[in-house]
Amino acid sequence: MRPKVSVIIPTYRRESLLGRAIESVLNQTFDEFEIVVIDGARSEATRELVASFNDGRLRYIPQNGRGIANARNLGVVKSRGEFIAFLDDDDRWREDKLERQLELFKGLPNNHGLIYTAFTYYYLERRKILGIKHPKAAGNVYRYLLKDNITGTSTILVKRECFKKAGIFRESFPTCEDWDMWLRMSRVCRFGAIDEPLVDYSIHSGQFSFAKYLAGRYRMIEKHGDIKHNPEVLSYHLLQIGLLKLFGGDKSGARDVLNAFRLNPTMRGNLREVISSAFDVRTKIYILKFLGRL
Repeated sequence: MRPKVSVIIPTYRRESLLGRAIESVLNQTFDEFEIVVIDGARSEATRELVASFNDGRLRYIPQNGRGIANARNLGVVKSRGEFIAFLDDDDRWREDKLERQLELFKGLPNNHGLIYTAFTYYYLERRKILGIKHPKAAGNVYRYLLKDNITGTSTILVKRECFKKAGIFRESFPTCEDWDMWLRMSRVCRFGAIDEPLVDYSIHSGQFSFAKYLAGRYRMIEKHGDIKHNPEVLSYHLLQIGLLKLFGGDKSGARDVLNAFRLNPTMRGNLREVISSAFDVRTKIYILKFLGRL
């Protein structure tokens, strides 16, 4: 029987965390799903872990270590569900996540193809919540995604048919491949949102590569004309990039900040977003990581 939902979990040598992620899916109040584990390390330990659950809804697929975008794409191709959900191997779901999202889909117009939720930033080493990321918008979210990644990939439930219109994850992105995907997805469907944290997004050491993140931000500018050729939107990106560089000790960030103000001297259309992002929990976490506090 075809499952209603396919849950795609990319993994790479994280057996202890992967087991936690899988359990959070198996404990869902909605159970018409399959779990597709894509193993980039082709690890025998990971294969054995998946088999140890002894659940026919679990499938193990080895991957040739080609990155998370390729892993997610492989999962989309190999999965069978009407809906697709993504769960990173170090994150976990609250037990009613899928049920709540599917129930919301029933009440939304057919042009809605994706539902995302609020999520917590969960500090693994100290087992504490650092903050909550709330949905910023619903419906036509394209203009919001032009400036910020307002979603969290582990929160998303999306209709399979939407990938046929928007394409799949672009494997050329060093990071921000998920932001790029949801920005393109927002051009083909409306988004629904649940303003309750149904996912724990894990924060832990060794997770964050500042250089790769910046490379992904520059790739977003390069690939999206509505960013690159819109002075207001481009200035917002350059201001964020410049400030992050300066916090990280990279003095070249001053050039990005200067270019941001050259494009938009009064920060027209950006001032509220800039102030808001300065107090956003995600910005706080980036700064703590730069300072070596996380």
